[in-house]
Amino acid sequence: MTAMLRQNLMSLSVFAGLATLLVLSVALQREASNWFVETSSDAGFVLNDIELNGLVRTREKDVQAVLDIDSGMPLLAIDLKNLQARIEALPWIKQAQINRVLPGTLTINVFEREPYALAQTNGQVKLIDPEGVRITDRGLASYTDLILIVGDTSVADLRTLDRLKATAPALASRIQSAVRVNQRRWDLIFKNGIRIKLPSVAEQPYGLEQAWARFGDLNQAHQLLEREISVIDMRLPDRLVVRVTPLGRRKMAGKEWTL
Repeated sequence: MTAMLRQNLMSLSVFAGLATLLVLSVALQREASNWFVETSSDAGFVLNDIELNGLVRTREKDVQAVLDIDSGMPLLAIDLKNLQARIEALPWIKQAQINRVLPGTLTINVFEREPYALAQTNGQVKLIDPEGVRITDRGLASYTDLILIVGDTSVADLRTLDRLKATAPALASRIQSAVRVNQRRWDLIFKNGIRIKLPSVAEQPYGLEQAWARFGDLNQAHQLLEREISVIDMRLPDRLVVRVTPLGRRKMAGKEWTL
């Protein structure tokens, strides 16, 4: 037998020995785990109570349906991570915290998503949370007081919209919908139907924030939102372009408004 052959045989023998030890180790761990669970069960550590906290819009029976655990099962045999994943898959649930409380209680604390806006993309409307995560597309009639956001938006877009609204709460309360145009700028539509066209954030030195602040000043001085106007274009820094309604044109009797 050559030296190389003896070396290969020794390597195979060592590998086989290590593999055998690994299998035995896994088997022993499994046996030890099973023994521990069975022993704890014999000691009375079995599930006899579930405390469910934090539900507001989620129905308790929907949570119970995904738990798939029965009273009397060994408390230590419950896979908490798997249980958490199933609960967090429910539409309203943002986070679930699950703990065992010996001898037999499972406490589940859930944190639900906050409704932020209705979002319309490709003709489909859904309720979203502040991070743009879809909550549901059912029962939307209960959320018609929320702003409607139309078009594809990112979390950064939503935060930009939040900043605009925060700088002028009185104006923000009158916004009915926000339309994302070409994924670069916003059109805001007020509850009376007036649409304001805003420039992109990237346009400097006259961009989104500057145009919005300018609109606030002009509205305060000239009550633009109380006039017979259909569109206010704020995209040009040196002029204001407005489109009046048919009633507004009749009232004007051929004369232009001076702002």
